[in-house]
Amino acid sequence: MKQESIDKIINAWKSHLLTGELEDYQLEIDEKVPIKFAAIALHLDSRTVKAAGKKEEYYEGYKDAAVGVLNILQIEIFQDDQLKVISLLYKELDDDKQEELKQHIWG
Repeated sequence: MKQESIDKIINAWKSHLLTGELEDYQLEIDEKVPIKFAAIALHLDSRTVKAAGKKEEYYEGYKDAAVGVLNILQIEIFQDDQLKVISLLYKELDDDKQEELKQHIWG
């Protein structure tokens, strides 16, 4: 993925989500999160929010899929309302969680 595409995704996420009640918030990306993975996470987050306005079952399905992808990428999105920050954090998965994730994905 080119840096231009990554920047476009990040800027689209900011202009879509950092509005209204969230307009004073900042985005922080953990240095352990590869920037390409961060772009994927933000794209999924934006698409999930857009899907929330559609049928409920569509939204839940999309949300489950997005969370599954974020788990594979070992990324967590965290919102801190006191600091007004939305963070993309790298999350370590222990061996049990890795195995559980494999079972969930491949059966």
